[in-house]
Amino acid sequence: ECCFCDDMLRALAPWQQRYDFDVSVVDIDSSAELTQQFAARIPVLCARDIEICQYYLDEQALAQFFQNQ
Repeated sequence: ECCFCDDMLRALAPWQQRYDFDVSVVDIDSSAELTQQFAARIPVLCARDIEICQYYLDEQALAQFFQNQ
């Protein structure tokens, strides 16, 4: 229930079609550790342990991530 998260998910949709990946939404309020780590920076897009971008989809950062894979 986060409009910023919804915006990020919508922006990711074309990338998902192109690169065929799944997105898991994690509710940081379910974990004190995650809340402490990310509360001021949501949404955050991560792949495994790599933080790609925060607040909004940075398409340049995401493209760079895929180039490095």
